[in-house]
Amino acid sequence: MIRIRGAHCHNLKNIDVDLPHNQISIVTGVSGSGKSSLVFDTIHQEGQRRFLENLSSGTRQLFSQTQPVAVDQILGLPPTICFDQTQRVQSRRSTLATLTELYDYFRLLFAKLGIVHCVNCGQALHQQTPEQIVDLVLALEDRKKVMILAPLVSAKKGNHAALLNQIVKEGFVRARIDGAVIDITQPHDLPENVPHDIEIVIDRIIVKEGIQSRLKESVDLALKQGGGACLVSQQTESGWSDRYVSTRLACGQCNLSFPDPEPVTFNFNSPYGACPTCEGLGVITQPDAADEQICPDCQGARISPYGRSILLNQRSIDQVTALTPPEITSWLDQWESVSLQERSHQFQAIADQIIPSVRSRLNYLTEIGLGYIQLSRPSQTLSGGELQRARLAACLGAGTTGACYILDEPTAGLHANETHKLLKILQRLKQAGNTMIVVEHDHDVIKSGDYIVDIGPRAGTEGGNLVFSGEFEQFIQHQESITAQGLTTSTPSRRKTEETDPSILQFLQLTGARINNLKEVTLKVPLQQLVCVTGVSGSGKTSLIIDTLVPAIKSELNRRPNSALLYDSLQGIEHLQQIKIIDQTALGKNGRSNPATYCGIWDEVRKLFSKTKSARLRGYAPRRFSFNSAEGRCGECRGTGVKRIDLKFLPPVFLPCEKCHAKRFNRGTLSVTYRGKTVSDVLEMPISQAWEFFESIPRIRNVLQVMLDLGLGYLALGQPANLLSGGEAQRIRLASELVSPLNGRTLFVLDEPTRGLHSHDIDCLLRTLNKLIDAGNSVLVIEHHPQVMCAADWMIDMGPEAGEEGGFLIDEGSPEEIAANRQGATGRMLYDLYSDVASD
Repeated sequence: MIRIRGAHCHNLKNIDVDLPHNQISIVTGVSGSGKSSLVFDTIHQEGQRRFLENLSSGTRQLFSQTQPVAVDQILGLPPTICFDQTQRVQSRRSTLATLTELYDYFRLLFAKLGIVHCVNCGQALHQQTPEQIVDLVLALEDRKKVMILAPLVSAKKGNHAALLNQIVKEGFVRARIDGAVIDITQPHDLPENVPHDIEIVIDRIIVKEGIQSRLKESVDLALKQGGGACLVSQQTESGWSDRYVSTRLACGQCNLSFPDPEPVTFNFNSPYGACPTCEGLGVITQPDAADEQICPDCQGARISPYGRSILLNQRSIDQVTALTPPEITSWLDQWESVSLQERSHQFQAIADQIIPSVRSRLNYLTEIGLGYIQLSRPSQTLSGGELQRARLAACLGAGTTGACYILDEPTAGLHANETHKLLKILQRLKQAGNTMIVVEHDHDVIKSGDYIVDIGPRAGTEGGNLVFSGEFEQFIQHQESITAQGLTTSTPSRRKTEETDPSILQFLQLTGARINNLKEVTLKVPLQQLVCVTGVSGSGKTSLIIDTLVPAIKSELNRRPNSALLYDSLQGIEHLQQIKIIDQTALGKNGRSNPATYCGIWDEVRKLFSKTKSARLRGYAPRRFSFNSAEGRCGECRGTGVKRIDLKFLPPVFLPCEKCHAKRFNRGTLSVTYRGKTVSDVLEMPISQAWEFFESIPRIRNVLQVMLDLGLGYLALGQPANLLSGGEAQRIRLASELVSPLNGRTLFVLDEPTRGLHSHDIDCLLRTLNKLIDAGNSVLVIEHHPQVMCAADWMIDMGPEAGEEGGFLIDEGSPEEIAANRQGATGRMLYDLYSDVASD
C-alpha cells in the first residue's frame, strides 16, 4: 500500500488513506472537493521531492527553499510519473512523432536502411565496395564484352585539352568522349561551346574464368581515377549499356556527392538536418505579417533537401510522419512483404531491431484512441486529453515497470464508445507491475477501478474529507457519496419539458463543407435551442464547427467574404447578431492572468483597497494594488509569487519567492487591509468565500455569482491562468460573457464544456445554458458526455469513424430519435442507455 497520513493540503482535513500497489485506484468526487490536492499536490509533489533529493548536491541547493509537502507521512511511495490536464507550453518543434519517441526510431531506420537519391535528378544512389563491383561484373553471362571506365567530365563545356594531355601522360591511350571510344594519343579539337562527357577506358575484357585478378586491378584503378566512381559498360545488341557504380554516394550524371546518412540528417532540431529556410519549423513568418506561412522550400517537411531525398518504400521520412498510425502500419506491412525480402541478411537484421518498437508504439497510439492523428501534428495543437494519452502511449512503448502513474481525467476528449480502449491500456500498464492512480469522473472508468477513493462530500470548505475508500461493490451502496448516487441513478437528464413547434424554428444551414475529412456536409442548426454535435474522436466535429461554421458566420456578420473557407453557402445568418466562441485555450501564457482579472472584478477590488483609510493616508491609488505595477508588487518575483528554476533535461521548477513568501506584493502594499484582509489574502480566497466576503458590493458579487452557478466556487480568485484546466478556462470565459448584458440573437459555441466536471456540476452548467436559451440565444456544444446529449434539444452525429473513414453527418434529430435510429456509435450508446432506463 501507499500509506498517506495527515494530508492537509488546501482544503484536505488531515485525511488518512491507503492506495494499493499494482492496482488501478480511481480518485473521484465533485469538482473542488480536494481530489487534485490529494493526488497532485500531495502524492506527486512528494514523489517529485524525493526524486530531486537524489540529484547532485549542487543541484539540490537550488531547492533549499522548497516548501514541505502538506502531509504528516507517506510510506511505500514508488517513483511517480504524472500526466495532468494542464496545457503546458510545448515547443513549436514538438510533434506527436517526437513526443512518442517514434521519430527517433524513424531517424535510425532511414539512416541505416534508406536509399539515397540525388537531390537534383532523383536517381537512386548505391554505395558498393570494390569487391562488390568485381562480383557484379563476374556475375554477367559468359563471353560478355565489358569496358571498365573512369568518369572524369560530365556535361561540361570546353575543349578539355589540358585534361586529355594529362591522361596521356599517365599512360592511358583510350577514352570515351561523348559516347565514342577514341585514341587520345592523337590530337583532338573538341568544340568549346558544347558540353562533353569524358571517361577513361581503363580496361576492355571478356567475362570468363581467370580474369578476377585482372578485373580487380582494373576496378581499383578506375575508382582511383574516377574519385571513387566508375562505369561498368557491357555490350548489348543495340550498343553499350552503362551501369554507374561508386564506393561513395555520388551522382555521376549531376557530378554531386553526398555524405553518408546519419540520424542527425533527419533531425529538424539540428542545423545538420533542418531546412535552412525555416530552420526546422516548417513555417516562416513574414516580416510585414503576423500570420505564419508554410515554408516555400520544404513545404512544411522541416528537414533539408538531402534528408527528404532518402526514401524507404518510395516515401521520405516527412511523408511517413504525415500519415496516421494505421496508415504507417500498412506502409510497413507493404515494405516488409516486398522490399525487405529482397535485401541482405544484414539489412534484415537491422530492420528486426527497429521495426518491432515502431509497431508497438503505433499500435498503442491506435488503441488509446489517437489513431486519427498524423504523427507530424504539432504538440501545441493537441488537446489536453490527446496530449496526455500521447505521453501515456510513449510510456507504454518504453516498458516502464514499478512506477506510480498519476493521470488526470484521461478520458477527456474521448467518446464514450472509445473509453474501453483507454481502459485496456491502463490494465496493460497495471499488468506490467505499475501502480495506477486516476482522477476521473467518467462512470465507466470508475466502475472498472480496482479501488475507489471518494473525496468530498462537496466542494471547497465543505469538501476535503475522505468519504469512502474501498472496492466498487461497497462504494455504490454508500449513501453519503454524491458520486455513488450518480452511479446508481439510471435516468438520464431530460431535455426541457416545453417542446418547440418545429414549424416555427429558425435554422442556420451550412452547405457543402469539405475541409479536412469532411465529405460535402450539409448542416442544419436550429436556433434558440441547445444543440449538441457529437461523434467519435477525429470524426470531423471540430472541422465542421470550429474550422468551417464559426469562421463562415464571422465572415458573413462582418460582411467580409473569405474565399479560403471550403463550403458552398450559409443561410439563416439574418437571425443572428453575434457569435461567441468559448473554447479551452489558455486564458494567458503566464501566471499573471487569473479568474479575478479575466472577469474584470480585480479592478473593483483594487478600488476598494484604495478607498480604505490607511491607503488614503499613504496616498495609494488603485494602481498600487496591481501585481503588474512596479510600485506595489514584490521586486524579487515581480508579482508572480514564484521563481522559475530551469534545469537541463528536466522541466522547469517553480519555487515560492523567498522575499514575499508567495504573497506577490511588497510590505507597504500588504500593510493595507480591507475588512481585515490584505490584497494577497483576497487573491487566495476561493470564489465561494469571496462571494460571502464581497456580499455588499453588487458589482463584484454578481460576477462571483455567475462563476458559482458554473461550479467554479472552489477556484481561488488568483489561481494562475496557466494552471487552470481546459474546462476551467472555458467556464471562466463563459462567466465573463454572461456578466455582460445579452440582448438575445447570440450564438454561443462551446467545445467540450463538461471537461473536468462531475455529473453534479454538469447539472449546474446545463441550467446556465438553458438560461441563455430562455433569453433568446442559441447554444451549440461539441460534446461527448451522455448527460449533455440527453439534455439537448437537437443532436448532430458525425462519423461513422475517425479520419478518412469519418467526415459524414450520419444522423440528426432529438436524442430519442438518434437512439432509435442507431446509425453510429453515439446512437447505439444512447439506445443502450435508454434501454437500461426502460428496464429499470
